[in-house]
Amino acid sequence: MLSYNEISNSDRDIFDCCDQKPNNNEPIGDCCYETWTGDLVQVTADWKAANAYAMNKELEYNLTVEERDRLKAWYADWEATDENADALCRQLELFVLLLQKVCTVTDKTNKAIEILFCMLEDLYIRVDKLKTQYDKLMACINCLKRPELASGVGIMKFLEDYGQKLDAVILTRDIIVPQVISALEIAIGIHTNICDQYGLKETIRYWKGKFNCNQSTTDQSTASFSDSKIQNSNASNECCCIEPRISLPIDADEYYRQLENDYLNTKQKVDQLKKDLDQAKEKRDALLACKQSLENAINEVNPANKCK
Repeated sequence: MLSYNEISNSDRDIFDCCDQKPNNNEPIGDCCYETWTGDLVQVTADWKAANAYAMNKELEYNLTVEERDRLKAWYADWEATDENADALCRQLELFVLLLQKVCTVTDKTNKAIEILFCMLEDLYIRVDKLKTQYDKLMACINCLKRPELASGVGIMKFLEDYGQKLDAVILTRDIIVPQVISALEIAIGIHTNICDQYGLKETIRYWKGKFNCNQSTTDQSTASFSDSKIQNSNASNECCCIEPRISLPIDADEYYRQLENDYLNTKQKVDQLKKDLDQAKEKRDALLACKQSLENAINEVNPANKCK
């Protein structure tokens, strides 16, 4: 005789609900119909409860999967943003190092050009003095009007050649000095625009500070806490508040950490719900099989069908 063992513990493994070994004390014949009918009522009730539980568990599982996928996509976006921010910080750091080298070169170049300018200044001062002395000497010679000191003859030829060379050197002043001054102005301008307080290097350092590129996690947590206090204190004066307000570095921000924890917790919850759903479906299917077996058995021993 078939008998139904009630399945009431959802944590138990699936087992046969119909015992195939008849008990000698159990009724036989038409009495089985009444016994199995009562068992069918019980197993049907258990199957409905198990089916409802499985459907609710499946709904919970599907909703949690959707939540996990949304958190995963949102977390992936912030993770990519954090990687881009880190890459930007590395590029800024490299840029600052290169600019420091440029500043060293421009500083030494400025000093070198200044030294060159001083040397040229000293050179032309000396040339001007030689020219003055040369003009005095030639004026004195011309006043003597000596035939042996005639132009182009003897020592006068050498003196005149010397005077021509002095004039040639003096003429270079109008060409070289402006060029040196222009080079000095350009070098100073480059150094000023790159290396001074408001130059490019300090601008890059300013943005490094804004991105908190060199800030540790502890410092960032403290800064975030301070910022939150300032924000709360000024909340009454603000017309709106945009959330979330992410601070850099992103991987040290409290919102990012909480988002990561929420995603990991939801992922674990999905895994657990999948196991629970599989167990609930197995129990429901086992009860359905038992229910169908009882229905078939009842149909076989139904007194109403015996006379057909």
